[in-house]
Amino acid sequence: MAQVLVVDWDDREARYVWAEIAGRAALVRAFGAADLAEPEDAAAPLAAVTEWLQRVCQEYHLHRPRLLVAVPRSSVELLDLSLPPATDAELPQLVANQAMQESPLVAEDTILDYVPLDDDSTAARHVAVAALPREERDRILQPCQEAGLKAHRLLLRSWAGLSLVGAQTPADRICLLVSPSGAEVDLNVLAGGRIAFSRTVRLPEQAAEQEAGDRLVAEINRTRIAAPRERLGEETIARVHLVGSREQCAAIAERIEQESGLSAGVLDPFEAAHVTELQMPARPERFVPLLGLLLDEAAGTHAIDFLHPRRAERPLGRWRRVGVVAGAVALLVLAAALYVWSALSEVGTTNRQLSQRLRELRETAKKASDQKRRIEAVAAWQDRDVNWLDELRDLSERFPGPRDALVLRMAMRPSSSAGGVIDMQGLLRDPKIVVNMEHLVRDGFRRVQSRRVQQRSGEEDYTWLFETAVSVAPRPAEQYVARREPPAAEPAEENSDAATVEPAPAERAEENPDAAAAETPKPKP
Repeated sequence: MAQVLVVDWDDREARYVWAEIAGRAALVRAFGAADLAEPEDAAAPLAAVTEWLQRVCQEYHLHRPRLLVAVPRSSVELLDLSLPPATDAELPQLVANQAMQESPLVAEDTILDYVPLDDDSTAARHVAVAALPREERDRILQPCQEAGLKAHRLLLRSWAGLSLVGAQTPADRICLLVSPSGAEVDLNVLAGGRIAFSRTVRLPEQAAEQEAGDRLVAEINRTRIAAPRERLGEETIARVHLVGSREQCAAIAERIEQESGLSAGVLDPFEAAHVTELQMPARPERFVPLLGLLLDEAAGTHAIDFLHPRRAERPLGRWRRVGVVAGAVALLVLAAALYVWSALSEVGTTNRQLSQRLRELRETAKKASDQKRRIEAVAAWQDRDVNWLDELRDLSERFPGPRDALVLRMAMRPSSSAGGVIDMQGLLRDPKIVVNMEHLVRDGFRRVQSRRVQQRSGEEDYTWLFETAVSVAPRPAEQYVARREPPAAEPAEENSDAATVEPAPAERAEENPDAAAAETPKPKP
C-alpha cells in the first residue's frame, strides 16, 4: 500500500489526512488539524508549518510519504479561453500565448495547467486554465522542503472530489458540485465529466444556519444563471451534489429541492474514504477538500496539477535527426560495400543523394503547408470580424429606455474564436428588466448572458446593478435592423370629391387661438 499524506493550511490553521491507497481504494488512517500561532513577521507562518509537518511525520512514522499539497483558490487565477481549431499537441503553446494576452498577471514563468472542455480538433477549442505564479509555488513548497519532504502533487483545492460524481451522474448529464469548506463554498458545473464552469464564494462566518442556507441557495441559483450556455448546449443542470457529511448536508439538500426545483443529493467523502471507523472531527467540513483530493488520487482523476502541468512535446532536435538519418545511411552503405563493394558503390551513392533530396522536398512541402494554413487562418479570422458601429447602433435600438436601465461601462472586444464580445455594466430599476433586455437583444447572431444581478442598498431609483456579456457573431451589414429600409408608402388614391384642404396654421390660429396653441408641438427635452 502507498502511504499518502494530504495537507492544507492557511494563516490560521493547518490540516492533514493520512491514508493508504491500494489500487483504486483509499483507507484513511488518521486526520487532524493544528492552530498556527499569530505571526510576528511574514516568515513565521511558514516556519510553523514546517514544524507541524515534522511532528505529523514523526507521530505516524511516515518516511517519504506521497505528499499531496492543496493550493487555495486565492493563490490561483482561473481563465476561460476560446482558441482556434487545434490538436491536443498544439494546445499547450496556444494556451500559453493566449493566457498572456488575456491576463496581465500571467508572465512567461507562470505555471499554467488546463483542462480541455471539448475534443473536436476541427472546431474552436475551449479550455479552462489555472495560472499559479512561480513565486507563489515556491512559497507553498518551501515548508515541505525544509521539513525534508518532497511534494508529489500540487493540486487545486477548489476542484477536489471530481471522482465522487462519476458513479452518481451519467456522463451525458449536467450536474452542479457544491463543496463547502469552512467559510468558502466551491461550486463546479460538470458537463460530460469535465468542469465547464467554476465559482468560489465566501459565506459569512458568524451567520446563523438559516441565513447561511439562504445564501447558499441564492449562490446556487446565480451559478445556474452564470453558467455559459455555449458549453452546456441545450441541456440544463439536472442535479445538485452536496459534498460533505450526510448529517450536516441532508437538511440543506432537501431545501435546495424545495426552493430551486432541482434534484439534490449528498456525496459523503467520509464514507467513500472509510472514515466511519474513526471519530469524526468537530468541524468535518474543513477536511472535505482533503478527502476529495485523496479520492481523486486513488482514481487518478486530478484535473489540475501544478507540478505536472500539460506541456508541449519537445520535438527531436534538427541535428539529432540528421545524425540518426546519416548514421542509418552510413550503416547501409557500409554493409553494401562489404558485401559487393565494386558493384554497389555507385548504387549506394545514388541512394544517399535521393534520400537527401527526398528530405529536402518533404521539409519544403511541410513549410509551404504550414504557411498556407496560417494565411488561410488569418483570412478566415478577418472575414469573421464584427462591424462595431452597426452593432452598437442596433444594440441601442433594442436596449431598454433610460427610465428602466442605465449603462455605466461598456467594453467591446473581438472574440478569440469568431465575432466579438460586448461587456456591459449598469443600473436597473427592476431585475425583471434584465430578462426583458436579454429577450430584446438575443437573436440569431447574439447570445446574451447576465453574469451578475445584485441589489444596491440605499438607492431609490436604480436599485439593481447588472453585468451582462453579449457574444456577437459576424453578419452582413444589411442584416442589422437599423440598416433595413422601411417599406415605401403606397401612393394615396386620387379622389377629388373626398379630398379636403387643411387650413394653414396661421388660419387655424386666427379661427381658434386656444386650439392652435394646444396643437403646437413642445420641444423634447
